[in-house]
Amino acid sequence: MQEPEQQQPLKNPRARLTPTPPFLRDVAQQYLNVRLLDPLTAYQVRGQHGIKPTAFLADSLLVRGRDRTTIATLEEVAAEAGFSLAWDARVAEDQALLDRAELAKDEREAIEAVWVRRVRLVPAEEPVQPVYKPIDTWRLLQAYRVRVMDDPQRLADVGLEHPASADPFTGAHPFTGAHPFTGAHPFTGAHPFTGAHGVSGSAGLDAYASPGWGGRQPVSWNGLAPTPSYDLDGTVPRPVVAVLDTPIGEHPWLRKEFVRHDVAVLGEPIGHHAETPAEEEAEESGMTEWMVGELGQDSGHGTFIAGLVRQACPEALVLDVPVFGNDGVVAESDLLRALQLMALRQLLARRDALPDEVTEPVDILVLSLGYYHEQPEDAAFDALLRGPIDLLGRLGVAVVVSAGNDATDRPIYPAAFAPHTPAGLTAHPGCVPVTAVGALNPDSTIALFSNDGPWVRFRRPGASLVSTMPTTYDAALEPTNALVNADAEWRTGLDPDDFSCGFGVWSGTSFAAPVFAGQLAAALAARLLAGDTTDRVALMRELLDQMPGAREKRPPAIDPAEVD
Repeated sequence: MQEPEQQQPLKNPRARLTPTPPFLRDVAQQYLNVRLLDPLTAYQVRGQHGIKPTAFLADSLLVRGRDRTTIATLEEVAAEAGFSLAWDARVAEDQALLDRAELAKDEREAIEAVWVRRVRLVPAEEPVQPVYKPIDTWRLLQAYRVRVMDDPQRLADVGLEHPASADPFTGAHPFTGAHPFTGAHPFTGAHPFTGAHGVSGSAGLDAYASPGWGGRQPVSWNGLAPTPSYDLDGTVPRPVVAVLDTPIGEHPWLRKEFVRHDVAVLGEPIGHHAETPAEEEAEESGMTEWMVGELGQDSGHGTFIAGLVRQACPEALVLDVPVFGNDGVVAESDLLRALQLMALRQLLARRDALPDEVTEPVDILVLSLGYYHEQPEDAAFDALLRGPIDLLGRLGVAVVVSAGNDATDRPIYPAAFAPHTPAGLTAHPGCVPVTAVGALNPDSTIALFSNDGPWVRFRRPGASLVSTMPTTYDAALEPTNALVNADAEWRTGLDPDDFSCGFGVWSGTSFAAPVFAGQLAAALAARLLAGDTTDRVALMRELLDQMPGAREKRPPAIDPAEVD
């Protein structure tokens, strides 16, 4: 009897689990209209690239341009599923805005080619079945793709709407702990997990959420305000840095001489602005839930970024373009609209055709946010977001993006639009490329939370930074101790959310990006002071190439045995 052939042992007997960025685990619970795309249950089409987990809005799609074939095909597949298309009310408003703009033919074609509109899927007016199941937008999108499979242009015209964010579930959140002091001895506790919003449950990552370890907390500043190197009377041009983030709050460093609010194009405000007294109160106080009274996850985010830009480039003029509130989340359609309006503004500003108070073209645009796409390997994976960003680059704007805080090498967008291989994303000579920035610790080591990948070309300080916070913030948390002494003077512990001092400590790649943007602005200011009149696209590309700390090649692996 022949003995059975001995089976070779498995090299790795344990099943390999696919790592998923932490935010995807909780997003469906945080936002009721957001769904998680699971590769194991999602509809797929033969021949398509594989699907990775992502978050998307459950009842809407994004549509680029105004191609009749695209719209007709989408209407057909929606009707077959028992639904119809309901276009966002701003579609007509935006078209009227473009009609008012005095654009040359090539300019109009360029802006309309990247203009994206939001469409909701609603039940048909006369449904076959009065009881219906909510639409599966991913299945509908796949049905659309099957119809246009042979037309790459139409294939990229329609996509999911993702929630972009500056909080943990997209990787750009600046590690904040809601309950900073939970031990009797906060400076010597052996368990630094006192932040209520840990990034991934890792001891090393959660530490950054704790005050004293880089988490958001008030701090005293005894230095001088940044002083410009030349007069800001208009004789010498100033670098213009647009910050698309939370609203920039009150601070002595951020007066109207240095920060301009209410940015608009042809009278149309750009970004989200408070529309109710409750929203105005939330912006001023930083509190999102008045019945609880705590600061929001991203309260002060944009103010902190503006202060970092000022520290690096005192000459800079910062444009405040709010795109999300204190929760740090923005629907992709709202982000796209802000970018599209910024591109339209840039087109007009380059020809000095803006009637607004701030007429200078933008030089640098800071985006400290992102999301993970479901099909990053696809050549047409995200033409919708990339379109307006590339157009801004062709108009001389350096778009600087945070790399993300999930300690992952999975591409996050728009950071991964930065030129890199093997994806084949190259820097077109007529375009300022996207720049992705990772974070460093104070000792210049790489911050543990910082995402990495070949698209991350630069790293800058991003942990335990000191910058500006709105002086109007004093939320519900109180000092651990408070008493009145014999002289009727208050003696207290630190108030963890009283930022009336105007300064705080915070961590995240959200802040490494504006550090780099400010340094780039300072290099531009020096050239402007010298009277440089080089074409702005060529000049910004040259300055980026000259910025120190570029990672042209990935460093060799380190042998753990060589580490002390």
